[in-house]
Amino acid sequence: MNVSERILISGATGNVGLETLRELMQRPDTPSVEIIAGVQDPEQARKTIAVQPDGFVKLDFTDAATFGPALKGVSRLLLVRPPQLADVDKYFKPFIDVVKQKPIRQIVFLSLQGVENNALTPHYKIEKLIVEAGIPYTFLRPSFFMQNLSTTHRDEIRLRNEIFVPAGNGQTSFVDVRDIGAVAALVLTSNGDEHLNKGYELTGSEALTYGEVAELLTKVLGRAITYRNPSVPRFIWQK
Repeated sequence: MNVSERILISGATGNVGLETLRELMQRPDTPSVEIIAGVQDPEQARKTIAVQPDGFVKLDFTDAATFGPALKGVSRLLLVRPPQLADVDKYFKPFIDVVKQKPIRQIVFLSLQGVENNALTPHYKIEKLIVEAGIPYTFLRPSFFMQNLSTTHRDEIRLRNEIFVPAGNGQTSFVDVRDIGAVAALVLTSNGDEHLNKGYELTGSEALTYGEVAELLTKVLGRAITYRNPSVPRFIWQK
């Protein structure tokens, strides 16, 4: 294969990373693009990942020695923050410093809806690091993942017939991670600069309360699903 570009996907075994990888590997217009999955354990990922990329590299944000080799030859990358790593200065500033030294023409960062107004989130701090480093970027700022209902809330729905979250009557525009992956693949393979240095808010087409979500699940599952609206202390205690 005559490779013209190398794209690195971090978090390739996670929800958005995997869907981005799936979308990229299916695109007929990227035959000369090499898609590389950056994972903590390449051998294990090679055996278990649902979509096989062109190659694997070790990328561990807790081990700065993996940064240089993982970024070798890379021109664009998708950066997904592992949810357990919140210390931006410790884990991501060193990574961004290495990216800055490479000929990276675009970094696509999976951020968070409303992050520009929430300076306390790790996503805000990572966006700031990327901008200050002068790396061409595209920030994807999705709302609440629809798949969280089948992962984060799965057991409470399956075992207790309830959704247990302190959200009141607030509305949420759920977004499918497959749609986020499609957008990520699109901006990572754009031939122009129309997506550079921009942030995109990604949401679903309909805003729903959790009470309305419970009603929909009741209809689909054929059994009553109740939305519990616990206080924040009770939510923290029970979780």
